[in-house]
Amino acid sequence: MKILVNIVKVFILAVATISSCSLYANESAREAQTEWQRALDAYSAKEYDEAKAAFEKVQAMGYATADLYYNLGNVYFKLGQQHAEPPYANGELGRAILNYRRALKLDPTMEDARYNLDIAHDHTNDAEAMPLGVMGSMWSALRGVMTANGWVWTSLASLVVALAMMMLYLLSTIVALRKTAFFVSISLLAIFVLSTALAISQRRVFEQSTDAVILCNDVTSVHASPDNVSKVIRQPSQGVSVQILRTFGDWTEIEFVDGEKGWIPSKSVERV
Repeated sequence: MKILVNIVKVFILAVATISSCSLYANESAREAQTEWQRALDAYSAKEYDEAKAAFEKVQAMGYATADLYYNLGNVYFKLGQQHAEPPYANGELGRAILNYRRALKLDPTMEDARYNLDIAHDHTNDAEAMPLGVMGSMWSALRGVMTANGWVWTSLASLVVALAMMMLYLLSTIVALRKTAFFVSISLLAIFVLSTALAISQRRVFEQSTDAVILCNDVTSVHASPDNVSKVIRQPSQGVSVQILRTFGDWTEIEFVDGEKGWIPSKSVERV
């Protein structure tokens, strides 16, 4: 009887923990959905500033999906077109290209993002710009099923239930129940490990990427060394794609597609 009571307690604790996590996640998801709909409505009404604010709020909540970045790219592109002379005067083109590339990093098969990226690139002086590769690995596809936060919640829920199954295995005297609990706990631990790895991988896609886009209002100067008095070797426009090599103080060394290297103020370049 005492063993049965302990088993019931374990299940109640597991259910309470999962319910608490689920309620928090559902509340966050509802808020994100509300902001998402507000952004779509604002975009349809051509209120692009409001749409940008709503989409960026969803992004700040951790829902960094390919669809989000694709829509942000569209918003920035439309915002830039509102400037009659010159267009994209506040750096919107660079931001649009940055977000299209982020969308394609999460979903390499998103043809709409690729098409819009090609159009946006036509407005830059990036003559060597190359289309992104279309091959995405199975890992990349699986990683994109959920956001990093979604994989975190999945890993936590699977861990809690796995622990409950382990307690059931240790405390139960029924052979069939012990066998079931054992195999379920092993399966859930495997899910925990996989979802944790996917969450980490999802975050590293952005945190450790060397792909970057130049952000400025028109063109910016690339210097031979990390200072303003050295020779200017190139003046790329906003939206040009580069690779980040290293940073030194407030400067970042970059490499262009054609292999030329130089230094640019770190505020003028952002990782994809």
